[in-house]
Amino acid sequence: MPQRWVGRVAALFVATVVAFATVQPATAASISTQPMAVRFAAVNGWEIGTLAYPGDEPRVVLYLSRQTAAGVALATEGTAEFEALSREAGVALAGTRGGELLATTKSLGAGASVSAALGLPWTDGKAWRLTGGPHNNAGKSKHPWSSLDFNGPASGGSYKVRAARGGIVVRPCANLVQIRHGGGWTTSYYHLKTIQVRAGQSIDRGSLLGYTSTKAGCGGSANGPHVHFSVLKNGSHVNLNGLSIGGWTVKEGSGQYYGCLVRNGAKKCAPGGSVYNSGAIGTG
Repeated sequence: MPQRWVGRVAALFVATVVAFATVQPATAASISTQPMAVRFAAVNGWEIGTLAYPGDEPRVVLYLSRQTAAGVALATEGTAEFEALSREAGVALAGTRGGELLATTKSLGAGASVSAALGLPWTDGKAWRLTGGPHNNAGKSKHPWSSLDFNGPASGGSYKVRAARGGIVVRPCANLVQIRHGGGWTTSYYHLKTIQVRAGQSIDRGSLLGYTSTKAGCGGSANGPHVHFSVLKNGSHVNLNGLSIGGWTVKEGSGQYYGCLVRNGAKKCAPGGSVYNSGAIGTG
């Protein structure tokens, strides 16, 4: 993973109470208080990377920065400033891996894909347990309920986690992989160990990402090995209710962590429902 760094991001975000005290790996104490920046690429005076805010699932946004005569221009994904800056950066970063990452955002007109076109995040032909139905990505009660928890057939086991769709890998902090798919869509995979992909790598659907575990190097915790799987659109978490993933439609329950996946009349509900991966691609 690219090293954490303290350059332009620190200089600008100090003013908004975001500071980076060290480039060394975060300690358990610092994880709860210290955002983490990872530079993805630096080209032609531009820098692009990720800023991760620790939590049960870290909130991750892209940043862009450029040195100008007036100082450092920096903006984060989801702001009007980022939209404007990215239009300039698109030319400077064209043909680079930084440009490829930027092209996955809404900002460069990557195309507003109606469908996320997601498969299930494990090997085709296998059944995993739905250990947690739709819930908030950050452990809060309010919507969106954007996350599902999955693990393999045996409780306590560690299993291979695979990409739900192809795209470009980002590694914002420990035990977390995100894949930027284009059209504004991103999938997030937390609590992974023995991660098999690197930042900037272009991967296909089904590529091995890592293994389920209880590791929580970006904050939060896990009671048992699983992958905390989330879906985002244009940098924001989306409500999963009604979304089709791997041919299964997500249905919320009466509360967080309940709910079911439904397909052709079959209903597999949390906690523990066995969900078969036929290799189908979601249409929602």
